[in-house]
Amino acid sequence: MYKSLLMMAFLVLLSLVSVCQPKKIIAVIGSSTAFGTGANPIDSSWVNLTKKYFKDLGEIDTIYNIALGGLTTYPGMPTGFVPPAGKPAPDPRYNVTTALSFNPDVVLVNFPTNDAVSDYTVTETMFNLRTIYQTVINAGKICYITTSQPRNTASPSQEAILKVERDSILAEFPIYSLNFYNPVVAADSLTINPIYNFDGTHVNNGGHQLLFQQVKAAGILAGSPLALASWSLVATARPRDILLSWTGAGETDPVVFTIQRSKDGVAFADQGGENGLVNTPDARYSWDDKDPLPGRSFYRLKVSRANGTERYSPVVSLGWAAEDWGIGSIFIPGGGPQLQAEIQSIKNQNIGMSILNTAGAPVLRGSYSLVAPSTKITIDISHLAHGTYFITIIGEDGHVNTRSFLKP
Repeated sequence: MYKSLLMMAFLVLLSLVSVCQPKKIIAVIGSSTAFGTGANPIDSSWVNLTKKYFKDLGEIDTIYNIALGGLTTYPGMPTGFVPPAGKPAPDPRYNVTTALSFNPDVVLVNFPTNDAVSDYTVTETMFNLRTIYQTVINAGKICYITTSQPRNTASPSQEAILKVERDSILAEFPIYSLNFYNPVVAADSLTINPIYNFDGTHVNNGGHQLLFQQVKAAGILAGSPLALASWSLVATARPRDILLSWTGAGETDPVVFTIQRSKDGVAFADQGGENGLVNTPDARYSWDDKDPLPGRSFYRLKVSRANGTERYSPVVSLGWAAEDWGIGSIFIPGGGPQLQAEIQSIKNQNIGMSILNTAGAPVLRGSYSLVAPSTKITIDISHLAHGTYFITIIGEDGHVNTRSFLKP
């Protein structure tokens, strides 16, 4: 009898704990696929299938779905974001800020095709998704980004962009991405598999079922938020290189820091890095990009741990215009008759040289062949009177660099 009473008490206590267990909250932002277009009835949509699945498990009560057909990533951006000229502003009815107002545990972001058919670049779409993701993470929540999907009504170039977006999202959010492209694409094609096609833009009930299976397999209600970064990566442009610097940001376990660079903010490649100092969380690190890309470059920090997990910093970008050459050191040894100048150059080229007096009149001319990265030239100035002069060099592209010197 005692054992029976004890068992009954345990079961009652277990049921009370179960009742008191707080249920989790899911919010969804996105466009028509998240809204449910293509599903008939609407309960067959991937969002509603997800809702039913987790409700039946007793893990949620509902899903707050504020998706709307036709939206791009711009209306989904956080309130206060200022879009580029001509692009839509964040919409407080449907954006990530409103999704977070429900205090969700997880936010699902599903903008599969509208950016591409609006001819937005992959770079701007990835920037927007990155910003939405980071907004959710900064709020202490979990965020999943769905990939793009194939679309029959897109142009061939837009179809190609949708595939690039898929690859970019899977690479950028490896753990927190949901692949909505591969399950519904036709073999050897960039279009929707006819079996799952609803109207050329959306998938049918069978397609929505496959999308739901991706969500189910991801275990979206398990785990904790993984930020893109807890490190602050800083890029500093210098005349002939770019300096990347960061701190350990609380890392106490062995890690490897790798700088990744991209010319478009989409495809990143490893460039170099440092091994993290164990138990030195505030250590400072730097890496010098000695061969920067001309124009704008994008950088991020990949942090790899011994257990195989990887995390990424927010992407930083900056423009860099190389100084093809410039006058470095300049001196007159012992105050003698010769001027020595070191000309730094990132490429081999021919230059013209002039020495001008204070009136701007040339008193000496010459030409030299520069060999990267630097060339020392010697100029006979024995015939020049005492005073101030200017040495000017002119590159093959017409760029001019001038330095002054004093003839003893």
